[in-house]
Amino acid sequence: AMLLPLTFTAYASIRDASGPPINLIESDFNLEQTTSFVSWRTENGLDHTAVGSSKGSISIFSFHPTNTPNLDSRARLTITPPSEHNPPTVPSSSPSHSRRHSRSLQSPSSLSFNQVLLNVSARARVVSGVSHEQVEAPKNYVDFEDEPERLKDILRSNSKHKRTLADSILPSFDRGVVIEQSPAPNSPMHLPTLPNSPSGASSTSKNKDDPRLLLPETNSPTFSPGSSSAPPSPRPLSPFDGSPSRGIVKASIILEPCGPGNAPSAMRYIETMDLLVVLQESGNLSAFDMRDSTCVATCGCTTTRSYQDQLWKWESIRMVPAWDQTYLILACASPSQPPFAETFGLADELCDSKARLNLFELSVGDPHGVHPTRFERLASDAWQVDGQATGVELLRNDTDGSFQLVYIDSTNCLVTRCLTIIPAYEIRARGRSSFSAPSQEDNRSLGIPIPFKVFGSKSVESVTLPGQNSDSGADDLGRVRLEEEKSRGTVISSPECLLEGITARYAGLNGRIVGLVWSNTGITVREQEGSFTTFAVPFKSRAEIQGVHFMDDEAFVVLSDTISYYCLQRVDADNNIATTFSGTSIIIQYVAIQTMTISGGPSLMLSWSRSSPYDVFALRQPRSGKKEILVHTINPRQDVSIKQRRRILWRAQSPSSGTIPGGAALTSVLPVELNFVLLGYSDGHIRRTSLPCLLRRSDVLFDKVSDMSLPSSILNMHLVRNDRTGERYILGGTDDGGIAIWALESLKLQARFTPFIVPLMRVAQVLQSNENAGPLRGSLLCVSGDGTIAVVSIEGFEMLYLIPGASSPIAHIYAGGDDNNRAVLIYADGSARVWDVESGEFLRATTEEKAKELVDAGGWINISLDKSELTSVSVSMLSGSAGPVSLCTLLLSLDRFLKYTSVNVKSLGLATSSSSAPSNATLSQLRAVLSVLLTPGLSPDIDEICENRLGISPSLSTVGFASALATTIYHHDHPIQVWSMSAKVSADRVLAIVSVLKTLSLAEELSHDCQTVMTFYSTSLAHVVGVSYQAPDVAYLATQWFNSSNDVRQAAKTLFDAGIVRLSDEESSALVDAWQHHLPCLQPSIEKESAKSSLALFICGYMAAEKYSLLSTSSLIDISKSIALYLHDESSAYRGLAIDLCARGFQIWQHYIDAMAMLRALYTLATNARKETIPAQNIGPQARLAVLQIASSNTPLFMTTLTLDILNPKTLDQRKAVMQLVAFMIRKRPLILYPNLPRLMEAVVKSLDPNSTASRDAVLDSATEIIGHVVKTFPTVDFHMATQRLAVGTSEGAFIMYDLKTATQLYVLEGHKRRPAACTFSPDGRRLVTVSLEEGVVLVWKVGSSFTSFFNPGAPPRQGHGGSLPFKTLNFNVGDEGMLQPNMTITGTLEWVKFEWPAERTVRLHIRESVLTFST
Repeated sequence: AMLLPLTFTAYASIRDASGPPINLIESDFNLEQTTSFVSWRTENGLDHTAVGSSKGSISIFSFHPTNTPNLDSRARLTITPPSEHNPPTVPSSSPSHSRRHSRSLQSPSSLSFNQVLLNVSARARVVSGVSHEQVEAPKNYVDFEDEPERLKDILRSNSKHKRTLADSILPSFDRGVVIEQSPAPNSPMHLPTLPNSPSGASSTSKNKDDPRLLLPETNSPTFSPGSSSAPPSPRPLSPFDGSPSRGIVKASIILEPCGPGNAPSAMRYIETMDLLVVLQESGNLSAFDMRDSTCVATCGCTTTRSYQDQLWKWESIRMVPAWDQTYLILACASPSQPPFAETFGLADELCDSKARLNLFELSVGDPHGVHPTRFERLASDAWQVDGQATGVELLRNDTDGSFQLVYIDSTNCLVTRCLTIIPAYEIRARGRSSFSAPSQEDNRSLGIPIPFKVFGSKSVESVTLPGQNSDSGADDLGRVRLEEEKSRGTVISSPECLLEGITARYAGLNGRIVGLVWSNTGITVREQEGSFTTFAVPFKSRAEIQGVHFMDDEAFVVLSDTISYYCLQRVDADNNIATTFSGTSIIIQYVAIQTMTISGGPSLMLSWSRSSPYDVFALRQPRSGKKEILVHTINPRQDVSIKQRRRILWRAQSPSSGTIPGGAALTSVLPVELNFVLLGYSDGHIRRTSLPCLLRRSDVLFDKVSDMSLPSSILNMHLVRNDRTGERYILGGTDDGGIAIWALESLKLQARFTPFIVPLMRVAQVLQSNENAGPLRGSLLCVSGDGTIAVVSIEGFEMLYLIPGASSPIAHIYAGGDDNNRAVLIYADGSARVWDVESGEFLRATTEEKAKELVDAGGWINISLDKSELTSVSVSMLSGSAGPVSLCTLLLSLDRFLKYTSVNVKSLGLATSSSSAPSNATLSQLRAVLSVLLTPGLSPDIDEICENRLGISPSLSTVGFASALATTIYHHDHPIQVWSMSAKVSADRVLAIVSVLKTLSLAEELSHDCQTVMTFYSTSLAHVVGVSYQAPDVAYLATQWFNSSNDVRQAAKTLFDAGIVRLSDEESSALVDAWQHHLPCLQPSIEKESAKSSLALFICGYMAAEKYSLLSTSSLIDISKSIALYLHDESSAYRGLAIDLCARGFQIWQHYIDAMAMLRALYTLATNARKETIPAQNIGPQARLAVLQIASSNTPLFMTTLTLDILNPKTLDQRKAVMQLVAFMIRKRPLILYPNLPRLMEAVVKSLDPNSTASRDAVLDSATEIIGHVVKTFPTVDFHMATQRLAVGTSEGAFIMYDLKTATQLYVLEGHKRRPAACTFSPDGRRLVTVSLEEGVVLVWKVGSSFTSFFNPGAPPRQGHGGSLPFKTLNFNVGDEGMLQPNMTITGTLEWVKFEWPAERTVRLHIRESVLTFST
């Protein structure tokens, strides 16, 4: 079903009108605690950030770039001596490539940190010279407000002696290095030599003042120009500006489920795919398309019970590119406490040091929607490592494609394991095989090279699974195979050091691994290049390290209360840059070359991205409570005066709604009906309103308020019903652990208890009719967050029992037993408890399996925790709503809403002026939804129609995009932005608009204006919005056609047809090429009825019907075969689609398949009256419409098939069905049959052959019905009952006489020279009168039996004179009527020409208003 998230902002809080205005988005953002923060820069230069909150929502920000010119990307920085004759510099000839198209998430190993910060080309590796002359280096930026007065004086002084660049960046260098900018020269490329070659030194002099290499030897090997991509040029810096730049909250994403315990704990952005991968604490992994912030894929980290004797918090993800359009994502979890434990002081000390892991394959979908983005879980739930989740890393070696799992165990030792992904087909084959171990050939084919072959291994106990060789030292966990552990030695030696994180990468092409491990005391480097080397990094910080990121193989950035950039150096014993690359005196060290101090307090969160390596984004919340987002930028260019800058990108302008004195914030919502919505507030009151008021009013208006105020906030509400009296009540939970009950209609407080420590979470009701429930009959089971159950009687609202909770949430409740006095509680961790309800005695603890065996023995009832009193079927809340944005968002089921409102509109005949109260309510609901969906401001004329004629006023509420995975709420400043996001969002919005307008147009007085607005939104948006317009996605519209009800389906089909017409030829061909390989006729039997196959036929079929000339013959053949496949399959659920395609493009399909077989199938479906063969979707009317359309467009083939099936049917049922179809055609399309009447009637007559008694009896009724309809409809055919004679006129002027007793043709009467208009038998059957308007003549024929007929069979009776002339020829002329006779159409003939017999031998001819009388 199609869901519309409707967000009403006006009711988020109740406050004094004189108070400050509150922005709901900012209030939500300020109120919630931040759990994750990530930033990135897109190709268009826009910066973006995603901020995850503790309540399960994500805020997406977009920041527009400053209006400053970009640096010349072609400019190169070189280090040159100040002498007159400068040696030539080493230029770079490799072009700059966009990082967007790079398949790797890590920068190429050839890019050193000098290149990143100084923008030196990838191959300019040589220092041209060193000078002793001192030069003045540009000042670094210092924030005057944050630095001591002493630094101010230093910077304000004009001292001639300044610290040089060499002192600032590389302290071990001698002074005298000059940095200057030079354009890229046109001189030939000089490649640096390999590190071990004799010419590796830049000078033969051994003096330490001579030029030396700045970069270590590992950077010397060169790459092809296409193997690396240069980082983007930094933006020019300006002094700090305290005013925020233009930043907007683009969207708010509400995860499913949301609320405490579902916070997004980790997020990673995939540059090349514009995807944001989000991991929730509860274990849900989701991917979001950042073009429109919609969820495109989701997966759970566990398949079995979520707890298994331990609560887990999924807190980190590691991601590496695997294959083309595919990524491997490793999710890590740590032991945790319930969400409420820390808040209410119930947390226990965690002693388990294990981490839980799972591996996923993320396959990115294609742009046409053929292969959607999806996650596939690769590992089983049993995967754990002996270490912390923060100490796990996943690596990929780009050289051989192998994967490596690196982690630090509980003893602070570094452990590595080679990881192999087992193909899915091998897992399936293993399941069918009885062998437990893979063959040697399989091991060879799937083996991954181990880069640490020189070290010993530490064996661990393996988990033996089916299909695993327990002696191999490897573990198979689902599709993940882990090789034997390799211990690499101790990383953290001091027991006081607490591990905080690890990051690692492969460096270069020689399999060298560089890893960084940080703890609460410092950073350690672990490097493997033949042997492991460990050394510490000089780093001091008063705050914890938030992240360490590699910029390339030998440079990284550290994020803490300072932003520090480090570069690897190799120096000799004298602390000089090493000019040789061998020897025992070479020392490896990391040197900080740029440091920037930041401030933000304990709430500070930092983010660095590879797409903008010079920028570090920060999120902080000052004492004012208004959060702000900043960017700290370092400019590596040495020719600028300002090298560092801090800039505020966004700052909240309004405080949190809960901090305003005297105000009340919305805390819970319960939609009962469309016009009955209950809102719970922090002041303890419940207030009643309606959906139209929520969506359309900017001022807060309530229909009713509860009589008493509670001293605490109302966190949730549930609707319950007394099944004995039928009265309904509201049961609410408060934040102090209380329970309150109100009467639904009056909102009067009935009772209040405070039984819990943790607030109420779920409510279950036990009806009086459940006899096995014992003492629980007629009671309410109120379950708190910690599993405590309060049993409340619904009759007197008394507290009956209190059942203590457990460390794990309740999964199932059973009541009954031998004496109906027992309760079995099963928890999420697999444990169970048995209680005596009446005495409150705890009987025993057991397992879930044992408890299920007890319940299966009988005498128990299952008390569902998820089933509550049915509320509105059209409107629902978000699952686990928490926070202002999620609370102010209701999900409207468009299918159910339109079904409900359309019935009311049709039954009551709604109009704008005179209508009853229910009618006005229905119109108000439709207008309220449209006021949110429409985008005023695009066309003044349309706005005038909507507001003045349709009564649709603009609304402050917003609409988002919803799926079963997440809900996205958009925040737009201009209506054009609504239609400029993505094709999918545009399709969803316009589909909702057209669907609701179609329903509103059922009111006759509004129909014309609704059609005008529908036409505008269907066809004119591209012209109004402009080049940024995102046309609706036709694949999405096709999907909604399959998944929606009839009201939405019609709108989807209309928009789909308009969409394929709008596509260019190239776009149309690309769309068909993408989908045609999934047509049903090309799929195996099990896939022919799949959703993808039917969707492929829908898209390709209608595209071919509209633009068949663009498709190849093979494509048209496959489409035709697929239509026939569905049409002939009686069990197919998509026969309706095949029927509609037959009608749309029969003239195309008939060239590639058996057209008669297709027509016969349609005949059968159109006339099938057997109830047992009618499918769920009644396709009979649809088939009859298809037959009419085909008959109109291809009459010859239609009539040929029709007559053949009447004369030579395969079965009697088929003949009967076809004859029923003829009767239907006579009623609906008589003009189609008129030219073929003689042929058709001949077939009908022959079907009554008396020699075939069974056949005659089977079709007698149908033939009689057909003859009756023909005689009644066509004046050129007449039947005489007594003589069983049938006269049929032909277009050539002849009349054929049939005898239905013998089913034979008697003779032919040929007297007219032009088309006859009518004929009639005399009452005694002895005369036949025929008329031709084109000739102006009436002919009278003797047709009675005579003696001469026995001697001349087949000849007409004698007319009283010789030859074949008629008995009488009567000419006529009716004046003006006669002048119109030759021009009278066939339709006019059928309507205006009639015969009447007032006497035995007198006939009257009626032509329009004229009457002629003849004697026969």
